[in-house]
Amino acid sequence: MITIIKKQSPFVITIAVLAVLALVMLIPTEAMFNKVFNDDFKLEYVDLTFKMGLLFLIGYSFIRMLKIQTLAGLSKQFPWRFKYLNLIPVYLIIIGILSVYSRDFSQIELPNLILLLIGCLMVGFAEEYLFRGLLQPLFLKKYGSRKYGIFMSILLTAVFFGVFHLISLVKNDNVGQVLVQVVFAMFIGFFFGVLLLKTNKLIPIAITHGLINFFFSLAFLPGLKTIQDETANTVSVAPIILFLPLFVIGLLIYKKLDKKEIIEKLEIEI
Repeated sequence: MITIIKKQSPFVITIAVLAVLALVMLIPTEAMFNKVFNDDFKLEYVDLTFKMGLLFLIGYSFIRMLKIQTLAGLSKQFPWRFKYLNLIPVYLIIIGILSVYSRDFSQIELPNLILLLIGCLMVGFAEEYLFRGLLQPLFLKKYGSRKYGIFMSILLTAVFFGVFHLISLVKNDNVGQVLVQVVFAMFIGFFFGVLLLKTNKLIPIAITHGLINFFFSLAFLPGLKTIQDETANTVSVAPIILFLPLFVIGLLIYKKLDKKEIIEKLEIEI
């Protein structure tokens, strides 16, 4: 089976991964958890944690089976470098905090806060292991040694990462909002792809990804007193503007990548 997978085009594998992602996300496991949790919030995030945990295990398993830990940033052979670059997305965390800091948190239940954190972190790990950990290395192995191959491998993975977010249309019928989500997901996906090759480590990126989701999801906590958002059904390009700097910074970091080291990693895993 592994030999067959290795011979497949990364585009074919990506389509298969996206199909698996969609199938897992659409599994009606809420009915199973509904017997234990009557609270809608707990039901949603327990279900999310379960599904993302499953996807994380799938991603991690295939990374190991295909022996691409080095390109995936899970090898001890290459140290964690340029650690400070992982702090760049902190501005998004700060924005997430500022968006809710004036609201009343007195009615927030600690278990809900913890569940939200666990759920968001699991999303970060699942998505990073599948896209930056699995798919990006497969594109790099196929095209990395070609001219502009490294750039295209990062970009293609980011594009597919953005396309994956079209699944939000299942729960959100506002097409404009979902398309905005697709675009800013591409931006942050490109940044994370470059960051992985620059720093050599995937886990810090997965944690950062999860924390960004967490702080931007605080407003969804039950009991958080908010003024009704009259623009909930409108389309705003503000998220694209917020995430655009990451794409630009990603381009700047890409120019400083050690291409020889990446080729070395490719040779290790051939």
